[in-house]
Parts: sequence; structure tokens; C-alpha cells
Amino acid sequence: MDDWYSKLARDLLAETPARAIPDAAATMEIAFGQARSAITYALELARAHRFPATGRVVGDDVWLQFGDGQVRVTLNRRDGHIVVDIHVPGESKPRHEETRLRWKDGGLVDDQGSASDPGAVTRSLIDVLVADWRSRPASQRKLSSAPPPDLDDEPTKT
Repeated sequence: MDDWYSKLARDLLAETPARAIPDAAATMEIAFGQARSAITYALELARAHRFPATGRVVGDDVWLQFGDGQVRVTLNRRDGHIVVDIHVPGESKPRHEETRLRWKDGGLVDDQGSASDPGAVTRSLIDVLVADWRSRPASQRKLSSAPPPDLDDEPTKT
């Protein structure tokens, strides 16, 4: 893990009654942040280009809905695990699966005991959402409503 994240956790938590955070908890926080980063990037990119996306990136339960599917990542601090969940209702290939990751022997592992990275899992499930949306007929892939003609769509352009 990046030392900056661990140092930040140590420095901030030194000011709390807990005074410290165990390495396992810090690693889970960092890993959850990487999953949140993937959802945030996909959501912001999709929204900027008017793709049918919505989501939430604040708190311990973050999610992205793209088209008809949804990816959700939840950090359960009390029980010490992260859940990455996908739901794609699709007519031909409906999919719903959940990956639960927990700390074991110095790293995050899935239910089978294999090392796992929540950021990588989240990115691959976002790819599934996009692929499902792209596989639909054009009539089912509508973009968000068109903007008014006078909307400055690029406020940072010079």
C-alpha cells in the first residue's frame, strides 16, 4: 500500500479517542478508497458525456448505476469486510453476484481465500456494466436529455 495513505490515517487518528488504527483497518480503508475512485471516475466521465449514469460516492456505501445495471461497494467497518456487488438485470444474461473481501494473513482475500483487490474487482464490474449497455440495441441506449442550446458545457475552456 502507498505509505502516504497509511501515514495520513496514523496522523488523523492520533487526534481521536482511538489514537491509532490497526494495519488491517488501514489497508481496508485504502482499498475501499481505490474502489471508490473507480466508481467516481466512471460516474464523472459518464455524466460529463451524458451517458445514463447516476450514483453516490460519499460514505461507506458507494454505487454506480449505468443503464439498467448497478455496481455497489460497501465497507463494513464493524465486521471488517468489503462487499463488491453487481446487479445487471439484462434480458438474455441477467447477473447478480457479490464478492466479500476480508483481511487475512496480511492482505485482503475473497471467500475462497484468494488475494483480491477491491479496486480491480470494481473496475472489472464497471466494465461489465458498460459492455452490457453497449450490447443493447441503439433504441435502448438513450443518452441523458439534451442540454439547452445556450448551455456552456465546458466552463473551464479558454
